[in-house]
Amino acid sequence: MNPATTLRRDGRGSATSGTGPEAAEQAPGRRASRFLPPRGERLLPLLSALLLVLSFPPFELLVPPFVALVPFLVFLADRPAGPEGRWSAARAGYWLGLVYFGLLLYWMLVALVYYSALAVPAYVLTVLILAGFLSALAAGLHYVRERTSAPLPLVVAALWTAFEWLQGHLADLSFPWLGLGTALSGFPRVAGAADLVGARGLTFWIALVNGLVALLVLRARARRPLAPLAAATAAAVLLPVAYGFWRAQTLELRPAARVAIIQPNIPEDLKLDRSRAVDSSLTALASLTARIPPGSVDLVIWPEVAVPALIEYPWEAGLQARLRELSAQAGAPVLVGAYGIGGPQEEPVFFNSAYLVSAAGIDGPPYHKQYLVPFVERVPFIDPERLERITGDLRYFGGLGRGWDSPALRVGQARFGVLICYESIFAPLSRRYRRRGADYLVNITNDAWYGREPWYARTSALWQHPAHLALRAIEERVGIARAANTGISLFVDPLGRTYERTRLFVPDARVGTVYTTDVLTLYARWGDWLATSATLAAVLLLVWARLTRRGGDADT
Repeated sequence: MNPATTLRRDGRGSATSGTGPEAAEQAPGRRASRFLPPRGERLLPLLSALLLVLSFPPFELLVPPFVALVPFLVFLADRPAGPEGRWSAARAGYWLGLVYFGLLLYWMLVALVYYSALAVPAYVLTVLILAGFLSALAAGLHYVRERTSAPLPLVVAALWTAFEWLQGHLADLSFPWLGLGTALSGFPRVAGAADLVGARGLTFWIALVNGLVALLVLRARARRPLAPLAAATAAAVLLPVAYGFWRAQTLELRPAARVAIIQPNIPEDLKLDRSRAVDSSLTALASLTARIPPGSVDLVIWPEVAVPALIEYPWEAGLQARLRELSAQAGAPVLVGAYGIGGPQEEPVFFNSAYLVSAAGIDGPPYHKQYLVPFVERVPFIDPERLERITGDLRYFGGLGRGWDSPALRVGQARFGVLICYESIFAPLSRRYRRRGADYLVNITNDAWYGREPWYARTSALWQHPAHLALRAIEERVGIARAANTGISLFVDPLGRTYERTRLFVPDARVGTVYTTDVLTLYARWGDWLATSATLAAVLLLVWARLTRRGGDADT
């Protein structure tokens, strides 16, 4: 193919020359001064960005995920061949990423800036880095389509899934918040195939459908036959959906435990006032726990850092006695969110931890949070001593230690695994618990960070965060109990359905049965096999494109 030709088609499907006004606007002399897309390159990427945002809570619409990428893919198909077209694709991909992630993650700035100046660089860097990934994805898609005969839908599915796989494997910077597959959290039967392929496998499916729909648009524009491709698109949509509905009808659920979730609604500014936090928190927690009829539940769950103290150490003997007393009154052990401490006395390491406390005392080893929020709980690349001078107290911002073990705790006849805060977005941890025999999962969190009681002060993260749990439940086919400080607290069954949801910013105590299954899903056995395969396929596609140049016209 002549590099001067474009990937566009006219009504007869012939290639057109890239010498018009649009090509002139992309001339090398202007490229360096126009990093963001010029006029004419903004509308379709912007439309895709807005459709992507509408796919997730609080909007959570069903159709947008399956068509959100179509405008952008059509835009990419119209880019000229060669370096100029690739630069145009990369530039538009960055624009898409800035709008998409800027709107999706705006809560990082709005919610956290009250507590730490690090919220500003955290938000800016997160958006810039993720937008950079989408820019590289767009350039890679253009490159592969220009130089190989690989089908558009498979290229889109492989590259987008690889992008999400990379997003979740960046060590301290990993942030797999709301992958494309999570857009189906509100439609658990549609998402039923997650027990086979995981949430990133659903991403592959959704991206594949987007590619097929884009191909339909391109072929319709070129007046080419549509029937075979339309049939393939319908099959690609319906077969996974049919599996999800069938699985929901045939999966046998059984009760695992009776659990109480406590939502104390303690304001974050009060929790940070250490002189009052412990007493105020205990007063609210004790009042709500007392609503539970003694002996009616197997486990009581308090939220993340519900007691902001180092409860396992001797100088907190009075606090430990109070916790034992509350457990005895409830007639069940209490899972208490608190701080942990380890390491040498002269250089202690603080942890975000969960302790199982019974009438006899602390029962078993604590769980220390392993996946820490970047820049908030752990700041990469900054020495802890220097960080303490910036933030004041490592227990609150940026200097927490990372846990190392995932024990499945036993209460009665059932075992459960603990997910603290946004560990719910990391599928490998839930999978690890399931493979270690956990019958259900417990998520404790302090979503007070994400907003305040007035409606105008509530951010979308209050709905986005718990949405991940539906996918964790479906992937492992286990139930989940979630206790959030300010809400939303809820239960999720192994089919991904929620129940006993609380209202935001209202103190509450709910009792529910957590269900489980005796199934060890394909995803639990094999993990992200589809996403890993797609990532490898994406690498091979880029290598293929580097080594070859396709002759002839691109197939639309």
